[in-house]
Amino acid sequence: MTTEFRLLTLDDYEQAAYLESQAFYNPVDPADTAQEMRRMFPPDWTVGAFINGKLVADVRTVPMARRFHGATMHFGAVGPVSCLAPYRRRGLVAHLLAMALELMRERGQVLSGLHTPHDALYRRYGWERAESRTHYSFNPKDVRLRFRSSGGRTEPGNLEDWQRLDTMFREKTSQANGPFVRVEQWWRHAVLKQWDQGKRRDNDIVVWVDDEGRDQGYLVYLNRDLPRDGGWVPQEIWVRDFVALTSDAYIGLWEHILTHDLAAKIGVPMHPLDHFRQVCEDPFKVEVGEPDGAMLRIVDLENAFAQRPFVGTRPAAFTARIEDRNLEWNRGTWRIEGAEGRICADRTDAAPDVEMDVNALAAMFTGFLRPSVAATTGFARLIRPEALAEMEQAFAVLDSPYCPDYY
Repeated sequence: MTTEFRLLTLDDYEQAAYLESQAFYNPVDPADTAQEMRRMFPPDWTVGAFINGKLVADVRTVPMARRFHGATMHFGAVGPVSCLAPYRRRGLVAHLLAMALELMRERGQVLSGLHTPHDALYRRYGWERAESRTHYSFNPKDVRLRFRSSGGRTEPGNLEDWQRLDTMFREKTSQANGPFVRVEQWWRHAVLKQWDQGKRRDNDIVVWVDDEGRDQGYLVYLNRDLPRDGGWVPQEIWVRDFVALTSDAYIGLWEHILTHDLAAKIGVPMHPLDHFRQVCEDPFKVEVGEPDGAMLRIVDLENAFAQRPFVGTRPAAFTARIEDRNLEWNRGTWRIEGAEGRICADRTDAAPDVEMDVNALAAMFTGFLRPSVAATTGFARLIRPEALAEMEQAFAVLDSPYCPDYY
């Protein structure tokens, strides 16, 4: 038996389509899926494990740019991570993840993220929950709004309106903490289309236009079947993207969602600090699900800090010993110093003020985990107590980390 780990070639795409459909129980046509993969994913984005020439596991990393308070950071969006069932627990995926991380570093992708329900598995490789989202679920017949929009209207959009939507998305997210910088391919294939029951479907689009004809918000959503309930198939409206630049647009888009009162359920993921429940007459009619943001990883510590803006209110500096059992280039003691909008990390022989692993660092880096919480819950071991105030300044953020994209 021969095992080979390598980048995919275009000739491997039928195998990759079959592997990924089997790994995630998706009923897709491998030939059609392979053709779409060739359009969307260059082969050097995916590493694979081949046993006797058969592709049995793969890991794909899509290069993205992630916003951070006016700056952009090079990012590797990991997904899917696939392995055929008979070949699991052999270390194949671990080897592929290590390969993917090395390639990310070579390509300047200083952060990485993935969506998974398997936190314990990916923590072993340095990923940690480092952002969240709010997820609303409700029956539209049960919800009434306290306020009404005072002017404006919705109008339908289509796939060719991606630039129109992107203009609003960029205005909304330019200073945010976490959203991607979306390109045309991402809009067309990852936002305005959606996998549903093994097929690619166009999402519905509406744009909120004010009384002067200016675009002020939009919705992207999909209706899909829920499990049959008796003699009929109930419908769910699932919102993919919700962007509002004004309060009228915010209320007006919720009004549009609530017109879908034949649906049994509406699901809407939103920013973790969103206040929709308080906009409702009875907030208890709206269920709030568990946060399900991505797990993130620091791929290249030194360059990640170099790309991260500093938004503390005064200069700050401390030393940290970082443990990373997978990436030796992150391991060691670092002096982290921030001032005048910039932050840097340099290796040092000085005694550390704090010790932590790269997982805790990722959660603090985005602002998801405050240093004071990390120091009192086991994520970090504080050696010099005075350093805590410095850490709070160094890892300060202006907004909670949130990315509306799945990958």
